[in-house]
Amino acid sequence: MPFGGGGGGGLGAIGMFILPISIAAMFFRQPSGPVSKLIKAGAVDPETARRPERIDIPRPFILEPALKRRIVQRTSDGRYWVDLRRNRRYRIRLAVIGGVVVFALGAAAWALWPHLGPLPAGSAR
Repeated sequence: MPFGGGGGGGLGAIGMFILPISIAAMFFRQPSGPVSKLIKAGAVDPETARRPERIDIPRPFILEPALKRRIVQRTSDGRYWVDLRRNRRYRIRLAVIGGVVVFALGAAAWALWPHLGPLPAGSAR
């Protein structure tokens, strides 16, 4: 039995589907960081853009990765704002990729489990 003989083998297989979903849910939660600070400060369009030092972002270079992904935009006068639509699309894409990777690893482990155990007695290997 790939999931052991404890009687929970069928229920253990459900975990293979629950894990990617829970990872996706974790990705949807906006972690604390510079993008989250901008959103909490209400900097969500050019009119409400904020300067980083005014919202506890001491060094603007921290925003560089988000600027490269075009999640955060910079105005000509040095203020920053978050493109919420791009941020949401990026987070969904990240969650889907993470879920697919975890699902693939789980499926591979499930398929290979019988071959990963100890060698049978009298085996030539």
